[in-house]
Amino acid sequence: MKQITAGFVTLSLFSSLACGLSENTKRMIASVSIGCAAGLALGAVYDEAARKKDSKNKSNDFQRQIKESLTREKKKPQNKGKIVGLGAGCLAGVGAGFYLNTMYDNMKEEMAAQGIKLEKGGVINANGEPEKLIATMDGGLAFEDGQAELKGKGKENIDKLAEALAAYPETKINIGGHANRTGAEDVNVKLSQSRANTAKTAILDNGVEAKRISEVKGFGSTKPAIVNGKELKPEDGANRRVEVEILPAG
Repeated sequence: MKQITAGFVTLSLFSSLACGLSENTKRMIASVSIGCAAGLALGAVYDEAARKKDSKNKSNDFQRQIKESLTREKKKPQNKGKIVGLGAGCLAGVGAGFYLNTMYDNMKEEMAAQGIKLEKGGVINANGEPEKLIATMDGGLAFEDGQAELKGKGKENIDKLAEALAAYPETKINIGGHANRTGAEDVNVKLSQSRANTAKTAILDNGVEAKRISEVKGFGSTKPAIVNGKELKPEDGANRRVEVEILPAG
């Protein structure tokens, strides 16, 4: 009961803080508050279940409750188009694979609408749970050829991705910048590093904590994009991109 009460307090606190903030920040706060409240309330459900079931069944029941809760939140009219998250403390309760899989399920539709490709990466177990998620932003949408400054659609992409990252606080992030092969490779490396740095700055500006970003690196044209299972030619313009790896924290 205390955890459920704490959830309502959290929602009230976030709501009061939202006054006077930008629309972007308000969207992130709404996402995080939903996740915190769901996580706290489900913690109470888990406590009760712990008295009745063995370890494996407790975990399965807890995960089922989370899925049901998030499904209900996503269906509410006021949450249409929002990234519904998981609050702090959920990672330990549900496990890294389930946490990332839930994040993927709740992000993929909104990411696709923004032109961001979201994929599962690493070893995927029998339950379809990945080791990491990879969000790829099309450089043709985000950057002018030979430039590292974000343009219109690219800025919208970063804003939406940052909202999702804020809603799942128990993740860390690696940012990789890429270029297509035009001219000297040392120039491509510098350009790709600048693109990665630009993405980092934009994510931080949207409220994601700096400590969550583990690596920011430019790869030049050495890692061509893979489309429909085939690696693109290094000179292909689609290689101008930023990729964000999302991994469990800790």
